[in-house]
Amino acid sequence: MTSFEKTVFCLTFSLAILLQACNDNKCNKQGPEWRASDSNASSVLDDFCRDLALRLDSGIMLGHEESLAYGSMWYDQPGRSDVKSVCGNYPAVVEWSLTGIEQDSGLSVDSVPFLKIKQYISQVYRNGGVTVLSWNPSWPLPDEGDSVWLEREFGNRITKDLDRVAAFLLDLKSDAGSYIPVIVQLFDNPAMETVYTPETYIALWRRSVDYLRNEKNIHHVLYAYSRKAVSSEEELTRYYPGNGYVDVVGLSLYQNFETDQSGALYVQQLEQGLSTVCHFAQKNKKFPALTGTGLKGIKISNFFSGVLGPVLTKHKISYIMFGANLWNKEESYYIPIPGHPASEDFVNFVHSSHIIMCDNKL
Repeated sequence: MTSFEKTVFCLTFSLAILLQACNDNKCNKQGPEWRASDSNASSVLDDFCRDLALRLDSGIMLGHEESLAYGSMWYDQPGRSDVKSVCGNYPAVVEWSLTGIEQDSGLSVDSVPFLKIKQYISQVYRNGGVTVLSWNPSWPLPDEGDSVWLEREFGNRITKDLDRVAAFLLDLKSDAGSYIPVIVQLFDNPAMETVYTPETYIALWRRSVDYLRNEKNIHHVLYAYSRKAVSSEEELTRYYPGNGYVDVVGLSLYQNFETDQSGALYVQQLEQGLSTVCHFAQKNKKFPALTGTGLKGIKISNFFSGVLGPVLTKHKISYIMFGANLWNKEESYYIPIPGHPASEDFVNFVHSSHIIMCDNKL
């Protein structure tokens, strides 16, 4: 073989390897395909993951708890949302509480009928939005060895509670008859860390997810793991259930105006927390998120652009979830309404290039 032939052969061989690598990675901007932690994920859930990955590259989805059911001093007014009232668009993500369903109640802990929540989820899905469902059941405290308690309660009570959660999830159907993919955020109440050891918490999480997947055949759900005010990977992963059981890794952090009027401490903790979450999420191929945040009463008129915004622009996260605007407590809100001193600042924040809403950038 001449030197020219050797050169041609090497170039051809290198091109073949490059084409094969390109094919393996689908030669797209997202690189390796995002996968759900569920090895038996439905095609609907696979599509949901790919969509979330595309949005992650485009910006941050803005979310608001209970946004369609009620708002600041109003309740159950179809079509209304405080987010839409102030900026003209619905949030891209809406979170609902499933807490209360384990008691076989018709109402969530936030006083929203579960039947209505299903309708809202369908509405959000039709509009291209995302639903998060949080669940924090109250179970008896361990009164003996944790493993003994878990075995007893799982057989006596926990599976029955999970059956009710499963029935709700299996009733989420699109107009075409397919399941609506959702994110389920489990056991994120900080009080659980004072009740359960990391080993018990992890075992509880894994057994719950395994039960929903394997016994109830639920494969249209991503699972979100959220921690409060973490500043290191050790704090984040102490209760981490494992990559096979988690899809979204989140931080929950609110500004406390009474002790931090300038927001300096909030900014410091937010920077530390998001840095930790994003680094861990990237390393483990999970979606990073700010799963709960805001300033109650929004007592800083430029909170969104002056306090929160500068930190967010440094990090690549899937979504940000603001606390609910309560219908029965006048001073308890996290999204401004028209005429509020922070409303113009919020509108500017929403219309920035890196924020995704439900009506305009999906």
